[in-house]
This record gives sequence, C-alpha cells and structure tokens, in this order.
Amino acid sequence: MLYSFDSYKVTDCGKWGKAFERANKEHFGQADKVSKQGAVDSRRKGKCFEDKTGAGELDFLYRSKVKYVKYVPVVAEGVAVCYQEGFIFDRVVFLTMLEELGLVRSKVSTSGQEKVTIQTFWNHSKNKPHGAKYYKLIDACYDRCIMTLEEYYEAGGDF
Repeated sequence: MLYSFDSYKVTDCGKWGKAFERANKEHFGQADKVSKQGAVDSRRKGKCFEDKTGAGELDFLYRSKVKYVKYVPVVAEGVAVCYQEGFIFDRVVFLTMLEELGLVRSKVSTSGQEKVTIQTFWNHSKNKPHGAKYYKLIDACYDRCIMTLEEYYEAGGDF
C-alpha cells in the first residue's frame, strides 16, 4: 500500500505518521483511519502497537501499556508500507534506545504544553540527515529490533 499525503496539508508535520498508520492498517484489511490521540494505533494477531515515524511525540509511549512499537525513522514517500525501512520494537527497548542515543528531548509546543519528543535527526527539505545521530539511530534500530518491518510483513504480521 502506498502512502497517501493528498488528504493532509503540506504544512502538517504529522502527515508521514498519519499516512503510515493508515497504510499499515489498510495493508492488513483494517479500517483506513487514524486512531484518536491516546488510543492504540493498530492491532495485529493479538498484539497492540504504537505506530511511529520520524521525530514524533513520545508522551503517550511513556504512559502507555502498549507493548510494541512499529517505527519508520524516515518515511520514503511513494514507497509501499511493506518496503519502508522500519522496525518492530518492544516499547521499553525502543524508549531506552532513544534515551541512550540522546534523542529524547523536552520542548514546549506552540500551544504552550511541554512535550517529550524524539529529537529531529532528518532534514526533509534537503532529504538528508542533520548529523551523525541518524546513522547511530539506524545502527541501533537494526541491533535492537525484534524484526524489520519488511520481515514483519513477510510473516503476515506475526512474530
């Protein structure tokens, strides 16, 4: 399933995550919609997942009891969901990895709320990494993931 950005504004910094979540669900024949904030993003074979892309917010993951995370560090527009460079993680392993890499930060949102987020490591307008943290992240993802996203889809969403 290809990502669809048509229904999102160009300025929507969450469009990659929303498109990933929708395409991921559609791939397995589930409803093509984005879950409400604070709800489980997807379920498959009795497992609950938070679907994350890029440098998004982590507040829900820190409070959540969701066990697994599907993570795509950099969404490749126009590439089917099953071919994205992505990973399946245990939630605690994912958060620990980000902390150890120095990629967790607190910031104040435009609405004045303090948020915990993944530090930006990719420049979308230049389509290249901001620095070395991207490469450290990718290496750590391969080292600590349960499986890659491609392996997950090849296994029919089971592990």
